[in-house]
Amino acid sequence: MTDHFQPVPRGSLAITVGFATALLLGGVCLAAGLWNPTAGLPLAAIFLISAYGIYKHHSWSAYGGALLLVALAAASFSLLARAGGPTIPAAGIVLDLMILGAAVFALYRAGARMPAGSTPGSRSAWIALAVLIFVFPQFCQAYMIASSSMADTLLTGDQVLVLPLTKAPVRGEIVQLRYPADRAQMFLKRVVAVGGDRVRLRNKQLIVNGAPVNEPYATHRTGFTDDFRDNFPAAPTVTLPGAWAEELRSNTANGELVVPAGKFFVLGDNRDESLDSRYFGFLEQSDFTGRPVLVYFSAVRTDPETHSPVLLHPSRIRWDRIFKGL
Repeated sequence: MTDHFQPVPRGSLAITVGFATALLLGGVCLAAGLWNPTAGLPLAAIFLISAYGIYKHHSWSAYGGALLLVALAAASFSLLARAGGPTIPAAGIVLDLMILGAAVFALYRAGARMPAGSTPGSRSAWIALAVLIFVFPQFCQAYMIASSSMADTLLTGDQVLVLPLTKAPVRGEIVQLRYPADRAQMFLKRVVAVGGDRVRLRNKQLIVNGAPVNEPYATHRTGFTDDFRDNFPAAPTVTLPGAWAEELRSNTANGELVVPAGKFFVLGDNRDESLDSRYFGFLEQSDFTGRPVLVYFSAVRTDPETHSPVLLHPSRIRWDRIFKGL
């Protein structure tokens, strides 16, 4: 009795490898979604759909998965370039590119090896999705709130969508800005005064152009009074940057700070615990990078050392803040 072994057709092997690649990518994104649901779960769904399409011999489910990976890589490198370069070692980048290239090749080969007459699938949908994946981060930024300086408007653990500024900010608007002392750091603050305004604080009350400002969003979380912080621009009780200390003196008149033309003055909504214009000075429009418009996800942050998956602890999720407009 003779056993007959039939070799696996090359086309079938390529399709099987492509299916396994898409399935693996979906699983990795699903696992990542336990920590970051807003990023991981949509990508997991897309790659699992790609795997199902490859299983059903839809060639563009394979091509689309490859195109999506290329778009994700291009968007990531574009963001790294805008941020001033990568923060991971070159060896890590090379390894990532090799893994990415292998995955793209496996998906592409699976599409190319589909048997004649296979369903092409929704080519336009995959192309549109890949374009969206690349273009969206070029105009919108995701920002994680890491401090309480804007509480209770923005809470630690909020994930915020930031759009570009198309015009000069106005009083009362929340903006994203580069911290003057370290422009790699991004802050979110509220514009409270613009060029020509006279601004001061008296017993924690903001006064602009001689009139108290109604600020239902402002909070005060300490029981003591710091003269400089709460009665600004009183004599500094902390060491200020040299240029700002001089500018503060030269622009103060009759107990008020006069904002020069073309400049802006910002404060955090949590007035007692905010590093803002009181401590680093005026800003120019070029210092602003965007305007937050939406809290798309929010979860109570835990000790970074534990870093447990948020989806396994749903009580940490602030459900009432998801998709909250700003």
